[in-house]
Amino acid sequence: MKSIFLVAALSLVSCNSETKKDSKTETTEAKSDQVELTVEFKSPLNDRFKVFYTVAPNVEITGEHMMTHFTYGSDEMQKIVFKFPAGVLPYKLRLDVGENQNVPNLTIKNVSLDYKDMHIDGDNGAFIAQWSPNESIKFDEQNFVFNLVPINGKKEPVFIANIELEKKLRKFRN
Repeated sequence: MKSIFLVAALSLVSCNSETKKDSKTETTEAKSDQVELTVEFKSPLNDRFKVFYTVAPNVEITGEHMMTHFTYGSDEMQKIVFKFPAGVLPYKLRLDVGENQNVPNLTIKNVSLDYKDMHIDGDNGAFIAQWSPNESIKFDEQNFVFNLVPINGKKEPVFIANIELEKKLRKFRN
């Protein structure tokens, strides 16, 4: 009787672990079909980052397609990931790196994009060659921070994907 119970228990554990493996595989596959934009940064105050994007070529960015991610102030680097809706491959991108008017500066280490087995690397500051900052963002090379300055009395720090990044985004469609 003990051996029957042991065999039944082992079978149950075995089936349960196979189910877990299958669900992990499905999660990985579902994730690979979504574009992910990762931002690694440090900010002293709570804030909100936004990503705006277009889903058609030759269209200007509006507020129609947007994602928001709240951030928490910290002295440590942190990472946020924007996951685009399944099946959405953006043409143009805009990254708003905060709306809290009291944030003096940001440290941004990485802005990268991933889709399936493709990776657009922006680590260790490489992103700056692919994103153009607006006039509210001034890079301080001596301290490796982005100072946020008001324009017409308001800080609106924005990075726009430049032509180099747009070319790389087109490869997601091939």
